[in-house]
Amino acid sequence: MSYIDRNLLAGERILFRTKKHLIIFFYPVILTIFAIYAGGYMHSQPLLQKIDWLPGAIALFLWIYSWLQYQFSDYVVTNRRVMMREGFFLRHTNEMRIETISQVNVDQNLLGQLLNYGIVRLQAFGAQDYFTMISRPNEFQRSVNQQVDQGK
Repeated sequence: MSYIDRNLLAGERILFRTKKHLIIFFYPVILTIFAIYAGGYMHSQPLLQKIDWLPGAIALFLWIYSWLQYQFSDYVVTNRRVMMREGFFLRHTNEMRIETISQVNVDQNLLGQLLNYGIVRLQAFGAQDYFTMISRPNEFQRSVNQQVDQGK
């Protein structure tokens, strides 16, 4: 059971849920390809043979970090609140009541538009919070706006 599921209020139900986008695994893939070639080159050099494991270890560390980032991200719109949580080592959470939200913005670059990920910015009473690399940000925005409109 996730943090968000454990912290639902009585009568509160989840209307939309998403996570970080799989694009967060792009850099681990690139680094793994580099590590394979670098490790092979280093293994063939007598001075570098003792540390030929280092590129692979760095790539493995980045894979674990990205996996933890993906596993511990959760973005939810309920009938009462917007609840967002991400991070394992550095946790970032935000819970906003639907009534307090004044604006929901989505920022996407061209690749984000093609792969359907982006940055979601929430504004409430002058405070602003944002979450990056969210999967399906436009659907998230639409769900929040529907709840805000129902509350009026």
